Amino acid sequence: MKVVVIGGGMAGLTYAVVSCKNGYDVTVVERNARVGKKIAVTGNGKCNIGNANVDKSCYNSSEIVQRVLAEISVEEYREFLRSCGIFTYQDGEGRMYPLSDSASNVVDCLRFQLEKYGATLILNAQATAFAKEGNGYVVTVGERKIFCDKAVLACGSPSQATAPDLIPFVPSNALTPVVPSLVPVKVRNMDGVLNGLRVKANVSLYNDGFLLGQQSGEVLFRDYGLSGICILDLSAIIARRAVARKEGNYIFALDVVPQLSEWELAETLYGRRGWQKDKLFYGILHNKLAEHIVKRTGNASPADYAHTAKFLTFPFEKLLDWSMSQVTAGGVSARYMDQRTFELSNGIVALGEVLNVDGLCGGNNLYFASASALCTFTKEQRKRAYSLS
Repeated sequence: MKVVVIGGGMAGLTYAVVSCKNGYDVTVVERNARVGKKIAVTGNGKCNIGNANVDKSCYNSSEIVQRVLAEISVEEYREFLRSCGIFTYQDGEGRMYPLSDSASNVVDCLRFQLEKYGATLILNAQATAFAKEGNGYVVTVGERKIFCDKAVLACGSPSQATAPDLIPFVPSNALTPVVPSLVPVKVRNMDGVLNGLRVKANVSLYNDGFLLGQQSGEVLFRDYGLSGICILDLSAIIARRAVARKEGNYIFALDVVPQLSEWELAETLYGRRGWQKDKLFYGILHNKLAEHIVKRTGNASPADYAHTAKFLTFPFEKLLDWSMSQVTAGGVSARYMDQRTFELSNGIVALGEVLNVDGLCGGNNLYFASASALCTFTKEQRKRAYSLS
């Protein structure tokens, strides 16, 4: 069988490796000078390659997610990685990393598998057309026409990359809008004094007073707004609503003293009556954050200061752009795919980031990209691939 894989990211490389090990004639078309460009920068260069605690709550609602999770366990994913020479460990929160702590090393391992089993890599090239021809398909790459028995679309998303053109490959009714996700947010009236400050907080996202989601973790204040993993995860809610064409009047509310209840904090501040306002939060908050809370609350009672610290609100203005987003919400809708083969009506197989599937931070997206490719093969084909290294 002759297979053309369009895109050399995690999904495309996984599909290509398993295909090669099953004796297929595989060609990978990659628009960059090297495959695995995005993989090489994940996890701040360490490659957060998966998550031991992955489940459907980590993703937007999709039939494809349930299909993938039911078919490919974390242990089987590890088995695939080990067959490629990638051994992993996990941290206390279940995030998986390669033993090498090197994202570029992960790419090297995957690329070596393709070289070892005879795949053809066409780099610095872009597929521009796809069509049915006879009993197979033809993929146009520059001046070349490549004939194949199966074509796989795994060309990624606009996040941290040039937006792929999906129109030649995907029926128009199968495409949803695309929106940057897992991305910092711009908020209105940001106080510049907070720029660069990091604080542990409980963060809630509201829309017109209704709670949409909550996360806990480190918040990074920037001159434009808010960042940090918990903010990025909440940005996914806004992005998914945008894909569904839902607008909102969003507010981020931070509890910057999560260790104390509002009553306990108020009692502590009441015990500091007579202290200068700029010293009320000594030993509790960073001076810059204390200054901001006092300035925002004005000449008020300790109870008011406590309430502000427990409910520090920032009105949402917009999601930042593709260059700062980790993933994309939206893409090819699972409703128009064969749930078993991932084929669209024109015969092309769509995998990974091109699908309307996005997960929270912590390795969920790389896992899904690879697992979506794995589950298109039979158990026997996967077992055969894992037995080879």
